[in-house]
Amino acid sequence: MSPSASPPVRRHWLLSGATPLTLAMTAISALYLISAFQMAPPLDNGRLTASFFPALIGSIALALCVAQLVSQQRASRDSRSAESASTESTSTETANDDASSADSDASSPLFSPALRLMLVTALYILAFSHLGYLLSSALYVFAVMLLFAGRDKWVSKAVIACAISALGYGLFEQLFNVHLPALDLSALGLGNGS
Repeated sequence: MSPSASPPVRRHWLLSGATPLTLAMTAISALYLISAFQMAPPLDNGRLTASFFPALIGSIALALCVAQLVSQQRASRDSRSAESASTESTSTETANDDASSADSDASSPLFSPALRLMLVTALYILAFSHLGYLLSSALYVFAVMLLFAGRDKWVSKAVIACAISALGYGLFEQLFNVHLPALDLSALGLGNGS
C-alpha cells in the first residue's frame, strides 16, 4: 500500500483558475464604461449620441464579467462542500472517485465559454475605435458565432456577420443619426496620417 498523498492546497477562489483573468476583464470593462460615459451622455434631448453604443457594449461586458465572477464563486463553494463531504467518508471507492474528479478538474479547459466570450468582447472593445464599427463588429459577430455554433459553415457565418454589422450600421447612422467610428488607417500605420 502506498502512503497517502497530502491533500492539495486549496487557494482562495479569487486566486484560482481563470478568476484573476475575469477580475482583470471586469476592471477593464468598468474603465471602458466610465470612459464611455465621460465622452458624452448616451442620450441628449431624447436622441442617441455617439457614446450610446460604447456605453451599451461596456454595460454588457461588465454584466458578463460580474456574472462570470458569481459563477466562479459558486463553483468554488460547491467544490469545497463536495470536498468536505468526501473527506467524511473513508471508503476506498470515495478515495478513487476523488482522484478521478481531481483528474477531470485538471483536464477541464481553462477558459469557459463565458470567459471566451468576455475575451472576444474585450478585443472588440479595444479594436472598435481603430478598426471602425463595420470591420470590428463583423469580426466580433463572426467570432461569437464560431464560439457558440462551431466552425462548420464558416463562410455562411461570415456573410451573416457582415449582414448583421451592415444592418446595425444602417440602423445607427440612418435611423438614430449616430455617427459610428470608421476604419482608421493611420492608426494601423497604413495611411499617410494627414
